[in-house]
Amino acid sequence: MKSIAKLLLLLIISISFIYFMHTKNILDVKSLAYAIENNKKYLLLISILQLLNCLFMTLRYHSLLKIFSIKTNLQNVTAATFVSNGIGLWMPGSLAIIEVIRISLMLGAHYQKTDNYSNMTQIKNTNLAELAAKSKLAAASLFDRLIGFFVMLFFGSITTFIIYLQTIHLNDTLYSKNLLFLFSLSFILMLIIIVVPFLAKSIYFRRFLERVERLILTTFKSGKMHLFFKKIFSEINSLLDVISLGIRSIRSFLGPIIYSFICLIMAVFGTYYSSIAISNPIPLHAIFATVSILSIASLIPMGFGGVGGMQLVAVVLFSIFGISPQAASSAQLLQTSVNLLAITGVGLLFARLSAGQIRAILDARKKETVVS
Repeated sequence: MKSIAKLLLLLIISISFIYFMHTKNILDVKSLAYAIENNKKYLLLISILQLLNCLFMTLRYHSLLKIFSIKTNLQNVTAATFVSNGIGLWMPGSLAIIEVIRISLMLGAHYQKTDNYSNMTQIKNTNLAELAAKSKLAAASLFDRLIGFFVMLFFGSITTFIIYLQTIHLNDTLYSKNLLFLFSLSFILMLIIIVVPFLAKSIYFRRFLERVERLILTTFKSGKMHLFFKKIFSEINSLLDVISLGIRSIRSFLGPIIYSFICLIMAVFGTYYSSIAISNPIPLHAIFATVSILSIASLIPMGFGGVGGMQLVAVVLFSIFGISPQAASSAQLLQTSVNLLAITGVGLLFARLSAGQIRAILDARKKETVVS
């Protein structure tokens, strides 16, 4: 009931955001109606680009699974990716939800490959194998997102910096300051993605973090603050363990980086053709500069299916480049809607294959309960 209540609350928030944007003339409903009625070819093109984007995300994830020595066929990875996206895109904080669902489905594929077991020793061995599989899948999923964000932030930083250099001689100081802020934000986030994996592998950093944890937990010996900090450090250590598991030669990540670049191109042109569909084109350089921050923003629950909150984020980001609120919000909403319908439709086609993975998880849990 709590989950249903949360979804209803987010749905109300989404409707409220849309109503607010419509009443304040931020969202142009007429342009959306025009795109649906007269520019169906662009809607089809946007859906194809999104499906291709999801396909190359599948190839990126499959290549990462190989790096982490997880043996699975491409069919299972494709089904898990499309089904998780088809469900997760509707949820708040969609990127995080997608990864949770995808890991669960991939774990189901792992169960399907394991032999039947009937005694406690076999169950213990299987549980150990499951923990190892979970760790590797979590590492692969984390690096899948980190590499995707890194590529988007890299090209976003370059694009923003080039535009900033071109505007230095102008008298518009506010425009230059906003560009510099966007560049700094993208560049700092990119540096964090680069540095964190090496810190996770550093013994000295882990020892330093352990001392900080001990000091804080000693200061707060009991109560809610103690539990809060204990939970925080537990999550940080788990995250660093997962990241350190993925540190390999940079060359091994060349394939996923190439796939991420292709995904970036698909996402950028998806937004671009959405703006053309509403007859209010957004320059490509503005989309390249902002797509990374928009993607990271999808981690935050801001409405049902990314509708409402994400459009307000798009309005703020695109305003830096002088894009009208109507163009930014309408193009983003149109792309979000088409993406949801396209991915959900294909996700339903793969749901039958994923049903076997779900049954494998449930059967494994039942066997554990019966034997124990």
